[in-house]
Amino acid sequence: MIVDFAKLTPQERYIWMTGAVIPRPVAWVLSENDGGDYNLAPFSYFNALCSAPPLVGISFTATPGGGMKDTLANIRKRKKFVVHIAPMKMLDSLNDTSAPLPYGESELSRLRLPTEEFGDLPRLRDCPLAFACGLSREISLHGEGDAEQIMILGEIARLYADESVMTNDAKDRPTLDAAKIDPIARLSAGNYAGLSNFQNRARPVK
Repeated sequence: MIVDFAKLTPQERYIWMTGAVIPRPVAWVLSENDGGDYNLAPFSYFNALCSAPPLVGISFTATPGGGMKDTLANIRKRKKFVVHIAPMKMLDSLNDTSAPLPYGESELSRLRLPTEEFGDLPRLRDCPLAFACGLSREISLHGEGDAEQIMILGEIARLYADESVMTNDAKDRPTLDAAKIDPIARLSAGNYAGLSNFQNRARPVK
């Protein structure tokens, strides 16, 4: 089967792409609403992009009604946000934060998710990994107005890693243990997966 993307609608392309580019990491993004409360939402058009400077990228589509995502609006205004890497045990909470709430209604308050101080913005207390990020730049990927898709590049200022997901590597350096993190991976539609069947390969040398 050959799928000609030029003949597809954006929604049809989205379905094929998110069914094929799997698994995808999920950024669970905390940002500040007007009035000082906090928004929390998941995004799977997300990845680490660079280490010098340390950048992550999150791509924002329009809302189902064609408007701007609350998270994007908040990041544009305040230039700060926190990206969490959530474990599978928090999948229900993460999924619940994808509900389309009115702007200013806090998912944290609605779900009673506790937080801890983490610099300019708080982090989720029960999430083992969090990046405190500042807005580096904004890139328009396509379209105009409500149809515009935007990529936000966030520069990482600090990382929180819970001791429960730490280990030491072969050189006795502190590192993160993927099995202990058990991060949520996004598949197609409403499907998610955890990690299993770990294998290791040494990098080939000449």
